[in-house]
Amino acid sequence: MTCALRGRRFLVTGASRGIGRVVAMTLAGHGASLALVARDGAALDRVVDELEGNGHHTFALDVRDALAWSDVAADLRRHGGLDGAVTAAAALTPVGLPGTWDIAQFRETVDVNLTGTMLAVLTFLQCQEGEQGSIVTFSGGGGTKPLARFDAYAASKAAVVRLTENLAWELSSRGIRANCVAPGFVATEMHQATLAAGVDAVGREYYEQTRAAVAGGGGDPPELAADLVAFLLSDEADGISGKLISARWDPWREPGFQKRLREQADLATLRRIDDQFFRAANVSDR
Repeated sequence: MTCALRGRRFLVTGASRGIGRVVAMTLAGHGASLALVARDGAALDRVVDELEGNGHHTFALDVRDALAWSDVAADLRRHGGLDGAVTAAAALTPVGLPGTWDIAQFRETVDVNLTGTMLAVLTFLQCQEGEQGSIVTFSGGGGTKPLARFDAYAASKAAVVRLTENLAWELSSRGIRANCVAPGFVATEMHQATLAAGVDAVGREYYEQTRAAVAGGGGDPPELAADLVAFLLSDEADGISGKLISARWDPWREPGFQKRLREQADLATLRRIDDQFFRAANVSDR
């Protein structure tokens, strides 16, 4: 699959490491120019040094900082705007049972994962170039099923999925598609927080799974998610919007599955599935 992204410009948050960094490498390899966002400006500069192509810019900021985003929007408009946005910035902590962590940590993670996503989207909307565009957000553990002991992360990732579905409806009149990627279990630097929390906080099974993946290079390769992001940003994904797509488990490269994503409104969405969204007799109770 070749995604024609040459001549297009995309915003990528969380671009200094982990999945965000691999996404940046992949998009640049497809010919895109990038506006990269992360807290660590020096790390962003190192990423740019490795990217193919030119025209890349970096912005060192906290994704929760609305004032900083205003400055980014002004700069991006001067440089020709944006064709899309990828929101890969994320926080994981606190880890543990309720009552064992500071509520301030909970607020911070929800703010990074959810508010940070929305601020990046709002910046893109201020800088949209042309009559079309594409937004790609990231789900994660807890997005579709419980992830015990990671309450803030799980709840915020489920919220990102629903936000993405909302955006798909709200922005369709502007020619903008919005989709969410479930990257799988990718052993990034973020998971060091799981190991640091320890067995008692995390639980034996998940701790050992994480430890083995981090130590042995296991888990899902980030390139799977990055390739899916590139597809969703490209014209090949026209007509696909409001979907939560698994980089690992969904056959998203297959034309037949892509056709289903376009035609089946409830496929790959966050829904109750028991008896097809309640029985017809109970519709008024929804």
